[in-house]
Amino acid sequence: MEYIAKMDTINFGVWGVGRIGRQHAEIFACRDKEYKLVALCDRSKGALEQTAAKFGGTPYHESAAFLADPAVDLVIIATRSLDHVRHATEALAAGKRVLLEKPIAVTTTDYEQMQQLVARYPEQLYFGHNHRFEPAFMNAREIVASGILGSVYLVKIRKHHNFMRRSDWQMQLEHGGGQLSVWGPHIIDQGLQWLGAPVRKVESYLRRILTPCDGDDHVKITLFGKNEVVAELEIGNAFAVTEPYCAIYGDRGVLYYGQKQKEIVLKYLAPEFQWPAAEEAVVGDGPAGAMHSDPVLPWIEERRIVVPETSMWVQVEIELAARLYAALKGITPFPVTSEQALEVVRISEIVKEQNQEFNWAE
Repeated sequence: MEYIAKMDTINFGVWGVGRIGRQHAEIFACRDKEYKLVALCDRSKGALEQTAAKFGGTPYHESAAFLADPAVDLVIIATRSLDHVRHATEALAAGKRVLLEKPIAVTTTDYEQMQQLVARYPEQLYFGHNHRFEPAFMNAREIVASGILGSVYLVKIRKHHNFMRRSDWQMQLEHGGGQLSVWGPHIIDQGLQWLGAPVRKVESYLRRILTPCDGDDHVKITLFGKNEVVAELEIGNAFAVTEPYCAIYGDRGVLYYGQKQKEIVLKYLAPEFQWPAAEEAVVGDGPAGAMHSDPVLPWIEERRIVVPETSMWVQVEIELAARLYAALKGITPFPVTSEQALEVVRISEIVKEQNQEFNWAE
C-alpha cells in the first residue's frame, strides 16, 4: 500500500521473548517501513540476549526500565498468560499503546480488570486474536458472503492434534494453562465470527486425556446463536485420525477444509436452481406414504486452493501487523474490537463454570 511508505514508523518493544514473543519481534521488525524494534524485555537473560542479537532492540531485564524507555510507543505483551492483565495495566499506565497476546484474561478477576482497562484506555489497547486472519478462514468468509451456500445453519471447527502429550506450563492450570486458554481464544473467536449473532446458550465439556498435568487437553463447546446458527467447537490433543478443521453448512451446500488449511472443498447447488413448491404430505401406508425423494439435484463440486499460498503461521502475523498499523495511524479501525475480545473471555468464563472439576486459577 503506497500510503504506508510515506508514513512514520512506529517504535515498538516486545515484553516476553518466548516462542510467540520472538515471532512478533521478527514479523513486525521485518515490516521496516511501518515498525522499528527498539526494546525487548524478559526475565531470561539468555533468551533476551539471543533475541536482541537476532532482531535488534535494547534488552531490558527489568520491566520498569523497559516501560520507562521514551523510545517505546507500542508494547507487544507476550508474557505468561496469568501476567497479561497486570502487564497491560502497567504498560498503559506508562503511556504506551498495547497489543496484548491471548488469552487476554484468564481468571474472573482478570476479566473484571480488563473490562475496566477497555473503558479507561479507549483506542490504546488492542487484542492479538490473529487467527481470525488465517488465509483459509478469510477465503471461506468470502465464499460464504457470495451466497452460494445459502443460509448458514451449522459451523464445525476442529483443532485436532495427533497424540500430543504436552507437559509444559501451558498444560498447568496454576500457570493459566489448559487448551481452553491455549487454543480456546482463537477457536472461540472464529466461532463467534461465524455465528454472526449474540450467543443465547453455551454448552460444554472439558476432559484431561493424555497430559500428565492438571490442565484440560480436550475441549468441546457448542454456541447457540440468537439467529439459530450453531457453532460446534472442539480442541484436542488425542486424535489418531483428525477431522476437517472447519466445515460450514448452508441450506444450499457445504464447504470444508483440513487441518493443514491448504484447500477448500465445496459442494453446492447450481445458482439457478430453485426448489419446486412442496407437495402436500401424504399420510398412510404403502407407496403413497413412502419417504419422499427429491429428483437428482444439480450439484456443483469444486476445490479451491487457499490463497495466499504461504505459511498460515506467518500470514496471520503479517495481517495482524498491517491491520494494527492502519489502526494506530487512524486509517482504518482495528477489526478485533474490544467488545469481541471481551466476549471471548465471557464465553470462557461460562465454560469454566460448567466444568468446575478443574482447579481453575484464581
